[in-house]
Amino acid sequence: MMKGIFQIIACTILFASVSARADYAKGCDDPEYLQFMQTRYASFEAKNRRLLDETWQNYQRSLASGDNAFQIISDLSQHLRYSAQFEPVSEVKAKIEKVFSHVDALSVNQQIAGDVFDSFGSEKHAVGIAQAWLAYRQGEQQRAFEFLLKSIESGSSAVLNSFGPDFSFVRQLYRDGHTAPVITYINKTRQFWTGTRPDNLRYVWLQMIKAGCPVQFDFYDTIKVKELGLSVRDVNQREAADY
Repeated sequence: MMKGIFQIIACTILFASVSARADYAKGCDDPEYLQFMQTRYASFEAKNRRLLDETWQNYQRSLASGDNAFQIISDLSQHLRYSAQFEPVSEVKAKIEKVFSHVDALSVNQQIAGDVFDSFGSEKHAVGIAQAWLAYRQGEQQRAFEFLLKSIESGSSAVLNSFGPDFSFVRQLYRDGHTAPVITYINKTRQFWTGTRPDNLRYVWLQMIKAGCPVQFDFYDTIKVKELGLSVRDVNQREAADY
């Protein structure tokens, strides 16, 4: 008897978690949601502009100390993710070449150590994203897509495995209507970005893309997707079977 009651409760919870509950009456096209997304896009840009300055300062400090060649390469590579969005093309290209010159300056033992640790996975990813931004800004869309996908095929790293890859460029591509490379990129992240949280994020993003919704490519999408009334499971709740 008790088992039957628990089954009914579990089914009720499961139904509640997948049924549509729209806070935005018009769903993905609701003016309030669209306005919210414009605010979010502006927030992302402001954050990236701030990080443009912060990452450059980090690189300058590492360069001045000269104690850790790996840190210098890492700091400049991360800076490129933001530099490529906002700075003149010629300046970004010069910074990319500077990364390569720092790598070339490593001793043989240092290069071996870098390859053994994570094959410079995070740095290669950051440079690849920068190259994708540059190509896109110059109107070379197909080349930009190629750089984007190549940026996550160069091997994983502890950082990428834990926190995932860059989504700033993907966000811009999706806003501009380039859905196919975005979906391919999301699916390719399964190769190294694993676990419940990445799986949940991918699930939500792909469902929102399928429905034609504006997407943040951020954790808050897992909340907004329910407010939009999409019939998806609530990834922020435990599955009913766990109760």
